[in-house]
Amino acid sequence: MHQGDEKLERAKPGASGLDSYRRLIELQKQMIELSQHHEQSRREFEVLREAIAKEVAEQVRGRQSMGQRIRSSALRLLKQSPGALARQLFY
Repeated sequence: MHQGDEKLERAKPGASGLDSYRRLIELQKQMIELSQHHEQSRREFEVLREAIAKEVAEQVRGRQSMGQRIRSSALRLLKQSPGALARQLFY
């Protein structure tokens, strides 16, 4: 019922523009708070996502045989540019 009363009050021609302005300011504050909460949640999600990805990668590596690990390392090295490969091999 309280919301209905509030709507009626805003609909009255005697309601000042200042009340509408205050309501707008309050809504903007709420939007800022929600935006900040969303950003914080997104950052937490990214941290969890990275942690899970590392954990899954470690589990997959643990199940690979030595030959598979060597093969995947060699493929990673071959995908690099020749300069990066030379630096890694000779320095």
